[in-house]
Amino acid sequence: MKDTLPAIKKKIIAHLLAEKQASYDNMMSMQNSEMSGAKKESEADGGMLNDGKKDQAMNRIEARASTIDALQRDINVLNGLGSIDPNEEIQLGDVIQTDKGNFFVAVAADEFQIDGTSYRGISTDSPLFKELQGKTDGDKVEINGNSFQLISSF
Repeated sequence: MKDTLPAIKKKIIAHLLAEKQASYDNMMSMQNSEMSGAKKESEADGGMLNDGKKDQAMNRIEARASTIDALQRDINVLNGLGSIDPNEEIQLGDVIQTDKGNFFVAVAADEFQIDGTSYRGISTDSPLFKELQGKTDGDKVEINGNSFQLISSF
C-alpha cells in the first residue's frame, strides 16, 4: 500500500483483510475436509458411493466454491486499494462519513469498530455507493426513502 493512505484507512483495510482471509481459510478447510471425506467414503465402498450421499457432498462443495470465489475477489479488491489515487469525488477505497453512519467503499461487511468508531463495508454494487459516486462533501442523496447527508469522505 502507498504510504499516503491515511492511518484509519490502513486500519480498516487490515481489519477487513483479516476478516475475509479468516473466512476464506475456514471455507477452504471445510472444502478440503469435505472432498477428503467423500474420497475416503468412495474408496471404502469400492467406488460404489451412494448416489444420494455423492449428490449431497457435491452440492456442498459447489455451494462453498462460489463463496470461496467471492471471498477471493474481496481479498483481491482490498489488496489493490493502495494503488488508487485519492480525489474529491466518492470512489472505491473511500471512507465515507454521513449523518446516518460511516462506510468504507470496497467490500460488503457487517458493522465493525476501528478506534471506537463504527463502520460498515459497502461494495461498489451497493445502492448507497451508486448514489454517492461522484458526489462531494455536503451533498445529499436518497435511497429507498432514506436521506443521507455526506459529511466527509477521503
